[in-house]
Formats: sequence, structure tokens, C-alpha cells
Amino acid sequence: MEPDQHKWQDKLLGERLMRCSNSCDVDFPLTETSKALEKADVVGLYFSFANINSKSDELTCQMLDLYSKLNGEDGNDGKRMEVVQVVLWVNNDVYSGFEANHRECLIGLPWFALPFDEVELKARLSRRYRIKSGVPTLVLLDKDGSTISISAQDKLLEDPHGLNFPWRPRPVEQVLKDVTLLPGGIFFSEHQNTEGNIFYRDIPDGIKGFYFSANWCPPCRAFTPQLVDMYKLVRKKEPNFEIIFVSSDRSPESFSTCVGYMPWLAVPFQQSAVRAELAQLYGIRGIPTLLLLDSNGHVITMDARTELAEDPLAQNFPWKPRAVNVLTERYAAKLQDFPAIILFVDGEETELHFAESVLTPAADGYYKKHNINFTALHEDFLLCVKNENYLQFLIGLDSETSDIVRDLVGLDDVVPLLVGIDIPNRRFAVMEYGVELTVDSCTDFVEKFKTGNVKFIDINKRMSQKNDEN
Repeated sequence: MEPDQHKWQDKLLGERLMRCSNSCDVDFPLTETSKALEKADVVGLYFSFANINSKSDELTCQMLDLYSKLNGEDGNDGKRMEVVQVVLWVNNDVYSGFEANHRECLIGLPWFALPFDEVELKARLSRRYRIKSGVPTLVLLDKDGSTISISAQDKLLEDPHGLNFPWRPRPVEQVLKDVTLLPGGIFFSEHQNTEGNIFYRDIPDGIKGFYFSANWCPPCRAFTPQLVDMYKLVRKKEPNFEIIFVSSDRSPESFSTCVGYMPWLAVPFQQSAVRAELAQLYGIRGIPTLLLLDSNGHVITMDARTELAEDPLAQNFPWKPRAVNVLTERYAAKLQDFPAIILFVDGEETELHFAESVLTPAADGYYKKHNINFTALHEDFLLCVKNENYLQFLIGLDSETSDIVRDLVGLDDVVPLLVGIDIPNRRFAVMEYGVELTVDSCTDFVEKFKTGNVKFIDINKRMSQKNDEN
């Protein structure tokens, strides 16, 4: 076995797992994560909820049956699937009786679970796999930690005996291979030379968008006109750009109403299985969702809706990953998981350009030095050993989000201000006041921050000082 072959398991799930027990009166034994999972072909992360009665949870019963079938009498030491249960709480603000309920729902199960006190780790996993509160979810991971499915519970309901386990998704071109796509109501005003049946394979090479939406959804109805404007704007520069609508409408009439205002293509309403498979393929958790694929079918972004809201003129379309990003709410949320270098400046355009001019070369140099391909970021990116040094690079403009981050850490309200924030380890560091902000000084600060050669300030102590001052 290679020395780091299973290191992704420890990085993702921590170094210790609990072995479920047949009794709630004894401590659940702990075992090393990598050893617990080393013989599994597939690892299932089962997100359940302690204040939902597991005894009546249909998914738990079906998983027990599947687990037994897959790992029963196979005649070898390996396991087709190992399960790690991640027990959550429906209302995250109320934890009364959590550990007792936690223990109760694990009694008699044949697999492992995250320890009771791994609250932050559970929250991080919930964010990573976009778990909805109160919705039991099965995520399947391959031997290398890459994601097979983030909604495998749907496949388990369809195939309870696991005949097609682990339900590896078909590529989009296979899903849509025999589907005749439906032109939207104003499709031909944008595609004047198009005629005959249209298949996915007929769409010219270029950026493709999949728009998951429905007429009954108010946010969808509000977003669709914005998307129509963006679609027309982008096609003036990139005429091969195309969108395919995947409906969640509940009736043909609602679907027809929705499609009538669209200048792009749609999966026909009667192709319900295809629509469901596309939603499973991309792990769609809610609508409206707009995702973009490159010409090779690789996901560029799952959150093009937010990108469009932040860039209404689509100047940065198709919103590929960038070395440096403006600090917005979604990037602020990632601070809970990954450290970041943030340059706070005034909100003026000239200040933004200045921040980009000094921070981007520093970020590019850092990624190159540490062999990090930030353009390939996806949910499995950080499982690679070589990318343990990952940092976010952000520009904090004069905004509510910047104020929230400053308050969270206890930063002084001055600009420009270059800081390194490591919320997972509850610490931060500030570039010395008076040092000129240049590419070289930013690069030097970034490397010192990552190697620990800076004066770190404990966030908890800092906040305590702030409170005493107030």
C-alpha cells in the first residue's frame, strides 16, 4: 500500500471513527479512519438526523438490507461498501438531549459513525455535500474519495436490491442521447437557421447551461427574465452558447407556460425519467439552479445564478474559477473551511484594480509554487495530498460582507489592510502597518502566513478584548 493512499479518508472524516454498538450503556469504541475504510470499494456517507426516529426511517432499513447484501457472503476480506453515519440535528440551534438521541439511533447498526463531538466537521461535511436539514441523504464516494453520487438515496429507492450498485451516473450526452429537445416559445427568434428535430449532439461546441426551474416557483419566475437578457447578451459574443431547461413543473400546462417565454431548448415534460436523472447527475438540491458546462462537458460552475447576480452584464462569463475573487457572501461562507488571504480596500473601482494588481501575481505565484490547479476546483479538490496548501485569495470591498468578516475576527476598520484569516484554527495575522503594498510584499506575507512565520492573533482572545473595550 502506498503511504498516503488512504490519507483522503482522514482529511475528509477526521482521524477517528466510532464503531456502532449494540448497547447505549458503553462507550462506542474508536478506530482509525483509514483502517476502518481501507478495504471498502465504496464509502457511503449516511447523513441522518437524531431527532427523527431512526427505527421508522425507511432509508435506514433499506440501507441495512443493502449493506447486508453487498457485504455478506462474498468469500473475501474486502467490502463492496462501508458506511460512515453522520448524525445531525434538525434544528441546529437546539441540542437538548443530542448525545442520548445520537447514541440511540446508532444502536445495533453494523457500520461506523462520526464521534459525538465532531460538530464542526459535521457542519463542514453538510456544506460540502449540500445536505438539506431534515432530509436523510446517502453520499457515495469512490476508493480515491471522489464523489460518485450526492443523492444515492434516490437510486436506493429505485433499486433496493443494489443490482446496479453503486449507480455510477451516465454522462450527460448518454442521458440525452435519444431525447428530442423542445424549442422554447421564442427559440427561433434567436436561431433563425435552425430546423428539424434537435438533439443534444446537434448543439454546436461551446458553453452549455442547464437551467433547473419551474413555473410554480416564485424565485424562478423572477430569475428567468434576467437569464433571458443574459442569454441574448452572451450570444452576441458567443453564438454557440446554449441553455437547456430542465423542468420541475407539476403539470404539462405549467410546463408549457414556462417554456413559452424561453429562447432556448427544453427537455420535454413527458421525459420525466430523463429530467430526474439530470437532477441526480448534478446533485440539484433546489431551484432555480443554473450550471454551466465547458465544451468537454466539465462543470465550470454550479452557481451561475449567483455569478450573474454579482456580474449582471456577464463581463466575466462563463465565470471560470479565478485566482482572486471579491469577498461576497458565498466566499465568506468558505472561510469556515479554508484559510484565506484578504486585502481590504475602499469600494472605488481604482482601489479594486489596485488590489487585483498586487494580489493576483501573489496568488498566481503561490498556486504555481505549490502545484495547485485552482481552475480545476471542485468538491473533491482538497482530497489530493499535493493541495494541502490551498488558500483562498479575496478582495474585501466596502460592503456588508466585509463588515461581517471584520466583526467575526475582530479586525480594525482601516484600509488598505492585508490579513491572513484561518478560522478553522481560530487565528489570523495582519501585515505590519506602514509596509507598502506591492506584489513582493504581498507574496512575502502570503508565504510567511502559510509557513507560520507571522504573529498570529487568537480570534477568541481578540473578540474577548473587543468586548471588554466596548
